[in-house]
Amino acid sequence: MKIGDITINPTKIICVGTNYLDHIEETKLEVPKEPVLFPKTLNCLIGNDEPIIYPEWLFNNRKYNRIDYEVELAFIVKDNCKYIKAIDAYDHILGYTVFNDITARKLQVKDITSKLPWFRSKSLDTFGPIGPRIVKHLEINDPHNLKIELKLNGEIKQTSNTKHLLFKIPELLENISQFFTMEPGDIIATGTPSGIGPIKPGDLIEASIEKIGTLSNEVILEEKVR
Repeated sequence: MKIGDITINPTKIICVGTNYLDHIEETKLEVPKEPVLFPKTLNCLIGNDEPIIYPEWLFNNRKYNRIDYEVELAFIVKDNCKYIKAIDAYDHILGYTVFNDITARKLQVKDITSKLPWFRSKSLDTFGPIGPRIVKHLEINDPHNLKIELKLNGEIKQTSNTKHLLFKIPELLENISQFFTMEPGDIIATGTPSGIGPIKPGDLIEASIEKIGTLSNEVILEEKVR
């Protein structure tokens, strides 16, 4: 997959849930004692200006027809690595980009209530927009002091700063690499701040992070791509 002028071939996408206190408060979840991890499948990935496809079956199902945006800072792993110490984490990071963790919210709530994994609500086709570019690690002095924002049809819905991450990037890579061998191009999305909300066909989502840029995606109904 080409993101800006850099091509990556990830083997996995690992996302971090409940990593901003204000988002924890709005979702009424518990403050985690360690990073909350969940996967998204590679079929989620789309680039800048590519459409987010709202499945027709989901759109027409009143029990489940809510899909939400979630702007996140993501970092890309540079090399094959495992058992990384936090102090060495930046040696293994290629760079940073914008990630939009699209979520079938009602489906997620049903699964949480049923004590099931969040997997299916996070992994529908096109539910992982990423871009518009990867900024190399050395070009950003402090990834924990970046304005993060999302606009829906031009209206600001999410705004925060990455300084509010509960678990910082070195801690995340140390934790994740204890469980999984990370490979070049693997994507780790660090969590979303408060302000999550629903989207519908016809909406334009603009997810932005300071020093990286704006990731833009239109939402379309699945039947329009047949």
